[in-house]
Amino acid sequence: MRRHGEVMQPNNRLPESGGETAMPPAPDENSRLDDAMRRADDLLAASLKSDEDRRRKRRVVILALGGIVMFAAVAIVLLVLQAGTAHVQRVSPAEGEKAGALNQQGWALWQQQQFSEAEEKFAEAVKLDPRFADAWNGLGWAQFNQGKHDAAQKSFERVVALQPKHPAALNGLGQLHYARSDFAKAEKYLLQAAPNAPAAQWGLARLYLLQGKFAEAEKWAQKLVAGGDATAQPLLDAAKAKSLPDELRQQLEPAPATADPAQAEALEKGWQALNHFRTHAARDIFADALKQSPDDASLHNGMGWALLHMGELDEAKQHFEKSLAKQPKAAGAMNGLARVLYAQRKTDEAMKLWEQMVEQIPGVHAGTYGLAQAYAETGEHAKAIPLYEQIVKNHRDDADAARALEQARAKAKQ
Repeated sequence: MRRHGEVMQPNNRLPESGGETAMPPAPDENSRLDDAMRRADDLLAASLKSDEDRRRKRRVVILALGGIVMFAAVAIVLLVLQAGTAHVQRVSPAEGEKAGALNQQGWALWQQQQFSEAEEKFAEAVKLDPRFADAWNGLGWAQFNQGKHDAAQKSFERVVALQPKHPAALNGLGQLHYARSDFAKAEKYLLQAAPNAPAAQWGLARLYLLQGKFAEAEKWAQKLVAGGDATAQPLLDAAKAKSLPDELRQQLEPAPATADPAQAEALEKGWQALNHFRTHAARDIFADALKQSPDDASLHNGMGWALLHMGELDEAKQHFEKSLAKQPKAAGAMNGLARVLYAQRKTDEAMKLWEQMVEQIPGVHAGTYGLAQAYAETGEHAKAIPLYEQIVKNHRDDADAARALEQARAKAKQ
């Protein structure tokens, strides 16, 4: 995978209102991180920095696995989070109740991409109750999402010390070592998590593909596809063909860590500001960082998105183009440029970029949404239908996409 500075949370869609402190019922801990982690490619996380929340009150987001300021996975698309494992109290009832409430608040914040704020809540929870495994797990993911890999590792290890078979924490350790290209350790933890975490199965499939272990890769990719995960089909095809195309290899490879801590911090702060809709602050952060690193593709990409959200289309276009000049296949900048062109009514040019994304990147991502919307709005409903069908199949809770699909089908018959 290529490195990007985007910090995205793993939900398909952001909540339309913020500040929730209680979470609705959720699946058990084993499935909580699966959808995001199995799609934990930072090229997808980058591509999903869209303006859907403005246009349709929806933003599609996927967690990224490699890179200094990313966030895990990568992944991948996450279900609503809530601590699922029972909290065995080792403290007073009052302290246990407070720790539980802080844990709930932490997951709510994490779901909204407020990773640093979530980290604070989880840290308070484990301070009150040092044996609260789920809060340690939350702390690990919040740290991982901010690129604090060493701290995240300690948190995940604390979970495993308390609950040796904790799937999410084992998966987290596997993904951490994968991001560091330490495949031996990654394999160890992912194998432990895999029976109860499809996210780990995804990690194993791509790990084995990169190592040329096609039989092992096919085993795990087949399991995912048989379970209904269409996004794993490219992995299965490559495993069966015993050949890993360069394009797919680039998507699966761990991202190199940046050697510039200041740059990493700027990327983190810039995207955090942008995710909180503080676009002017994000612009200033990226602008200052670009003075020090004027050729950095990730900084130009971040600057492009800040300017796009401010309506400065011509300037945003320049930054996306500079980013793509350095990284021609960077999905985040490609999607950003397409958004600019679409806003400038250069629809054909925008659609070509989204078509390129759909062709090159497996699964559902910002390019899929952008192209489907563009086809529908330009009256090419027959072309929009299969894209919306793919979106609805992968994101069954996306009511907007379901309505768009029905509208496209109805208009195609007219």
